[in-house]
Amino acid sequence: MTDYMAQMLNELMGSQRDAMPGEQKELEFSDPSVCTDFLVGFCVHDLFRNTKNDLGFCQYTIHDESLKRKYEKSDKRGRLGFERRFLERIQRINDDCQRKVLRNMDRLNVTQGENKVSEEVFAKKLEELNVRREAISNKIDGLMNEAQIHGELGKVEAAQAAVDKADRAKQERDELDNEETKIKNERARALSMEESVTMGNRQMQVCQVCGCFMLQNDAQQRIDDHITGKLHIAYQTILDNIERLAKEIDDFRSKRRGSSEREERRRDDRRRSRSRSRDRSHRHGSSSRSHGHHYHHRSDRRSHRH
Repeated sequence: MTDYMAQMLNELMGSQRDAMPGEQKELEFSDPSVCTDFLVGFCVHDLFRNTKNDLGFCQYTIHDESLKRKYEKSDKRGRLGFERRFLERIQRINDDCQRKVLRNMDRLNVTQGENKVSEEVFAKKLEELNVRREAISNKIDGLMNEAQIHGELGKVEAAQAAVDKADRAKQERDELDNEETKIKNERARALSMEESVTMGNRQMQVCQVCGCFMLQNDAQQRIDDHITGKLHIAYQTILDNIERLAKEIDDFRSKRRGSSEREERRRDDRRRSRSRSRDRSHRHGSSSRSHGHHYHHRSDRRSHRH
């Protein structure tokens, strides 16, 4: 059975659907079919379901609410590494989203605001590139002439060295050609973006949570629709849980440190107690031996007198 079908059946019938009548399988937290992300928070596959960032169905088929409640009350909570792995996963998702935010802000800066890049700037970039390319072309011509002169004089190694330099210069010129293509494409995208965002004298902004474009000073209803949209809620949920999990993991570590310190103090107390017991036993044994020695000594003296 595919993971897709298994998860669909679990959602419809529960994770105990395979059990015989009157029989319940005891699920363990470490069961390979259990989604441990779900145990400590939520499954990101479910979170982005039916959005443009849909991740498909989770490869772990068991998302059991009763098992989640059991884990939350278990003394194993915070000790199996589930929280740390989940935090790393949602941090990666949030990092990707924040990179999208920065990219979209850069796109807007190209077309609006104080950092608007004009057609003149692109023209200046292309002009500078053409100057560099012309200089390289002149260098190539000079090297080829040099190679020809060395060849006529029979200086084969010098001629080959000049040809090699000319080849490297040609590669550099080819790289400039590629750079020119990139600049022209960037200019075309900027002009297209400028037309779309300035149409009707409208200004846009980037949502800092999900990275989507939004109209500035838009109608409140449209703003509310965005904030209550599934994609925005998904990224907001991730942000909230990053903060929550980071605090929980710190608390777990503090408790473990405190427990370790208390255990170490108990071990020290036991060692000191055993040491004191040995000292008392040693002193008692020494005292007994000393009394016995004096007794035998006196007995020996009496025997000697008789």
